[in-house]
Amino acid sequence: MLRHAAAVTALAVLVSATPARATTRDPVRDELRRTVAEDGWPGALASVQARDGRARDLVAGVGELGTRRPVPVDGQVRIGSNTKTFVAVVVLQLVAGRQVRLDEPVETYLPRLLRGDGIDGRHITVRQLLQHTSGLPDYTEHLDAGDSARLSRYYEPRELLDLALASTATFAPGTDWAYSNTNYVVLGLLVQKVTGRPVAEEVTRRVIRRAGLPT
Repeated sequence: MLRHAAAVTALAVLVSATPARATTRDPVRDELRRTVAEDGWPGALASVQARDGRARDLVAGVGELGTRRPVPVDGQVRIGSNTKTFVAVVVLQLVAGRQVRLDEPVETYLPRLLRGDGIDGRHITVRQLLQHTSGLPDYTEHLDAGDSARLSRYYEPRELLDLALASTATFAPGTDWAYSNTNYVVLGLLVQKVTGRPVAEEVTRRVIRRAGLPT
């Protein structure tokens, strides 16, 4: 695990099987170095697989702040918001299976979950959660960005939702767009309610294993 690193970029790139000339610059390595030098990330790593199956690992930066320890090629990183894509796939699978309807209010699946100042689950649809047009406030606005301990702490979904619901709606549902992590907390709860299984299990079963991704 990369300890104390505020963020790490992980890239998976499919490249041509044609060998590059020794003088050719490596665009992946260049991008990793740029990410560290210009964007302020402490470290970055990438696994590059050619069409013939050969793989190589590239790193840049450090694996631990305050040291010169390099990033390990097999380092583990937080998946972060990449999980939103997986959750969205599960929700759309449930839509395809007619267990969920995109334009149905959240209230149908999670009664009385969304209540607050300008917030009402009877007027927010599943589609609006997926598209970030629900108007739900972002819970991250209420987390102390300077508290490094929060990066390693586990928050229950309801904890995060309660933080968001303590604020006023950003706008009326469907009238605007604003990125809000809260939308996908609600979608995770919806998946759990409809399937009766933890959202992590559903993502693993429906997406990760089917895609042949490592678990």
